Amino acid sequence: MFTSDAISYIPLFCTAVVAVAIGILLTIIKVRRTAKVSFIAYFALAVVIFACLYTASHPGMMLFSLLILLSSLLFIPYCIMLAFGKPKEYVKADEQEEESEEAKPEVIVEEIQAEKIDLIEKGKAFNTLASDSFSNKDGMQELLDEINKTCVEVTKANGGAILMVDEFEDLITVKSFSGDFPPPYKLPEDLPHKPLRVSTSFKYAQFPLRDNIFGEIATAGKAELIPVPKLDDRIVENGPEDFLKLGSYIFLPLRMPGRDVVVGVLALSRNPDTDPFGESEFSWAQTLAGFAESALKTALNFKQYTEKQDLTKEADIASNIQVSLLPKKLPPLPGLNIGSYTEHTSGVCSDIFDVIPARTDRIAFIMMDVAGKGMNSLLVMAMIRAMFRLIVNTTQSAGTILSWANRGICSEPQADHFASVALINYDPTSKKVQLSTGGSVPVYRYNVAKGAVEKVSVTCEPIGIEKTTSYKDIEFTASQGDIIICYTDGLVEALNAQGQQYSLASLTNIIKANAKLPGKDIANLVKTDIKKFIGNETLRDDQTLLVIKIQ
Repeated sequence: MFTSDAISYIPLFCTAVVAVAIGILLTIIKVRRTAKVSFIAYFALAVVIFACLYTASHPGMMLFSLLILLSSLLFIPYCIMLAFGKPKEYVKADEQEEESEEAKPEVIVEEIQAEKIDLIEKGKAFNTLASDSFSNKDGMQELLDEINKTCVEVTKANGGAILMVDEFEDLITVKSFSGDFPPPYKLPEDLPHKPLRVSTSFKYAQFPLRDNIFGEIATAGKAELIPVPKLDDRIVENGPEDFLKLGSYIFLPLRMPGRDVVVGVLALSRNPDTDPFGESEFSWAQTLAGFAESALKTALNFKQYTEKQDLTKEADIASNIQVSLLPKKLPPLPGLNIGSYTEHTSGVCSDIFDVIPARTDRIAFIMMDVAGKGMNSLLVMAMIRAMFRLIVNTTQSAGTILSWANRGICSEPQADHFASVALINYDPTSKKVQLSTGGSVPVYRYNVAKGAVEKVSVTCEPIGIEKTTSYKDIEFTASQGDIIICYTDGLVEALNAQGQQYSLASLTNIIKANAKLPGKDIANLVKTDIKKFIGNETLRDDQTLLVIKIQ
């Protein structure tokens, strides 16, 4: 029969195995460095394993108890040290190596951040200058010069230029230029290869948006770093002179933020005897170009706003003058009943009519449509009107008077607009009508005998185009009940909401249907009909109608 002492070696062996397993785990912990392992733990485990094995082979509790006590006592100094020693932050060896390796990059990061901060400060200066430009007539130029100067300094370029796109002329024009900038485009054949002549020529140069590097950058909208210009067929080297030799270039499109429209190009150059631009300079220039775009948007938007305000103010003044030139009240005219309709479009100022009782045998009617808008067209209108008022009281025919006015306008260097004009002379004693026209203002006659509306004018050049143009006279004798109609193209070309034109047919239908009414009533009916046709649509051109009823 077995006793408990007889089988006590079994738990001793198990205890030894557990101690070995703990030792293996401690070794793994030490290898992986997930925690700090002291040699005391290994020594204590070794004592436990020896005690278990020795006691199993040599039964005796005294030695086993002493060895277990020793193993326990070994942990007391280690625990005291951990419990009452000075706290320490243990860093793993691999972490220490990583920190040592990262020590140098941190310095680089700090340097990069300093550069970025410096670029941001320079970018803020652009926006400050853009705000200051509002109250300075040269503000835009000062902003462009500052952007150019800053980009040259930051990238250590030898020269720089800013070119702005003219959206109306499809040209790109140099607006700011500094330093040494060897021209990357083909110079004019007759331009001497002298530094001053070449730089002066570039300062005032204009380029098409094709066949040159500036226009292509503006058209493509893509930034370019060109370290070796000889390898780029878009770059032209103009000669062996040192100042014409090409180094490296940076070309950056300047966009209008939010619209993705290129408004200009920033160009930077380095001389061939210096190191070419690298990716760092290219990146800095792109960052500054971003700030420049924001500043230019502010300045350009304000410029457009002020120009619009000026144009609105100018248009209001021009409209008021235009209205003052119209007849306030038609005088009694023997044998005639006059109707008129005028609707002006804001800012256009192109149409006017006049009635001049020149002599007992002549009443002159003038209808005019001047090309262009605003104050310029108003000045041409006023000059032509003044000329007619001076010369219609002569014995000259309508065609001659129109020819004289044409020569007068063509002789004026400031009058760069042309005008469509119809001049109708009526003799109330004989009911004879004499007329002459130039441009797009036609004259129609409602022939009471035929009950039809027919065109009586002929097509000819507007006045103000060619000084030698001669205008023909057209004559006929009117009958009682005839109606002479004259209008500007803004009336028949008026559009409704569906995009349909009012048309000549609509006008003539009203005249034929109401031919027995006085001229004033006919004009009012046309006015009502066209307003109903247009509805709430905005007028795009002035509308003027003159109805002359022969009584």
